[in-house]
Amino acid sequence: MKRAVVATEALNQLPAVLEAVLYGGTRRKDQVDQLIATLEPSYGALAKRLRRIVPDTLQPVPPRPDDLLTFETPRFGLDEVVLTSSVRSSLLGIVAEHEKAEDLARYRLYPRHRILLHGPPGNGKTMIAEGLAKELALPFFSVRYGGLIDSHMGETGANLEKLFRYVNAVPCLLFFDEFDSVAVQRGASNEVGEMRRVTNQLLIWVEKISPRCVFVAATNEHDSLDIALQRRFDSPIEVAAPDYELRLDCARRQLGPAVMPDRDLSALAPRVAALPLRNLNAVTRFCERIRRDVVLNDGNGIERQFQEAFRTQATGET
Repeated sequence: MKRAVVATEALNQLPAVLEAVLYGGTRRKDQVDQLIATLEPSYGALAKRLRRIVPDTLQPVPPRPDDLLTFETPRFGLDEVVLTSSVRSSLLGIVAEHEKAEDLARYRLYPRHRILLHGPPGNGKTMIAEGLAKELALPFFSVRYGGLIDSHMGETGANLEKLFRYVNAVPCLLFFDEFDSVAVQRGASNEVGEMRRVTNQLLIWVEKISPRCVFVAATNEHDSLDIALQRRFDSPIEVAAPDYELRLDCARRQLGPAVMPDRDLSALAPRVAALPLRNLNAVTRFCERIRRDVVLNDGNGIERQFQEAFRTQATGET
């Protein structure tokens, strides 16, 4: 009984301790270790996770660059993202490695934490990053391009340094969309000299990024990325255009009872999957049209929606 009371008191201290440890406080490492040891008998899983995210040494954390980063709380996990079996397997493998970070550390190994998502637009790369953050229980930061890409090119490199210094200091998932906009192929005919220097900086930062930061970059233009920079990623994952089965999975989710509790429309999913829709975003938008027609028009316009889709050979904008 006494041990439970002590553990509860330690649990109540946890928010303040985490704030001090992760965001630049002055609490000593031995005090943090003692708190984790107190929690362990009653909250073993929590203690294990704390040991994974608390750094070996406590150092001041630089101010969060809110002009360069957007902070979000992940809304959903990977189960809610439409994925091929191979992509899902790759992502769950990365999650499993982070769960066994202590085991890997015994052999001087780190979980894979540099992930490059590449493939055509509209197929869920941003959702994958957010879902991965949820699975890893990490804050989700995404890059603000308006702040990062400066009209004075020399400032872009300085912004990159400020950004990476911060994410190296805190456990998080950093999502860098449209990565090709700054990671240009050096030596390309249209290369700007300053952008070459930015790419050189990225090579250094991606190479030495802390394993406590899961870095997820996404690009629709994989071939335009610098070759040396591509090699810095330990987990390149192709998010390809969907085949019939993936479109069917997406349509079933969008038309099923989870989103239409009083009228299951999933029987329409095979017809949606057979439409010439180029990406999952287009499938989702088309299903939203169907649901909207059901709500506003009792479904009387559904057939017209299908006819128009075939007549116009619907694109990703459908």
